[in-house]
Amino acid sequence: MLKLVSKPGGVAAGERPSPPAASGDDLGPLVRRARDGEGGAQRTLLTTLGPLMLQMVRRVLGAGHRDVEDVFQESVMGLLRSLAGFRGDCGTRHFACRIATLTAIKARRRQAIEPSAALADSDDEAAEAVDDRDWALSSHRRDVLRRLLDELPDAQAEALVLHCVAGLTIEELAGATRTPVETARSRLRLAKAALRERIALDPTLTELLEDA
Repeated sequence: MLKLVSKPGGVAAGERPSPPAASGDDLGPLVRRARDGEGGAQRTLLTTLGPLMLQMVRRVLGAGHRDVEDVFQESVMGLLRSLAGFRGDCGTRHFACRIATLTAIKARRRQAIEPSAALADSDDEAAEAVDDRDWALSSHRRDVLRRLLDELPDAQAEALVLHCVAGLTIEELAGATRTPVETARSRLRLAKAALRERIALDPTLTELLEDA
């Protein structure tokens, strides 16, 4: 059984992961070898995708949450299991983002995570020169967004994370989720509508919708 140990770094604190577009997927040959069960290819693939998947798990759970490592390991094993059904409808990195996002969302629901269960996002803020007020505001925004993920239907929560956190376009979102473009657009629209309702109650969250 392969085990990928998470390491700090890979994506700068506070920044979105940056998976490339589906076209010209540079990891395609590696995926084919990994799908055939080649151990070296599997390890290389997980080493390449690990930082991105870890970042997605942290964004959904909270960087300091006690179960980040377990959920991360669950997501990379889920990626290996899913390779047999991966037909290149989207880029490999987009595919990995989706696996990590869905795994983390399911973990939140399965564990019924309460705010007290998640530690502060200390490692996200460690490299940022922000004062206490800015840190508190950023932490509040993330907490509200994560609470919203707990309430949205899975498909809408997934669309919101992949678009707003991973930076996927509507077309890339459709490819990653294997849905028509209009379906992906509708899911994202509904998720943003729910986010707008939260913003209406708390103007300090306006930046969240601007980022979306």
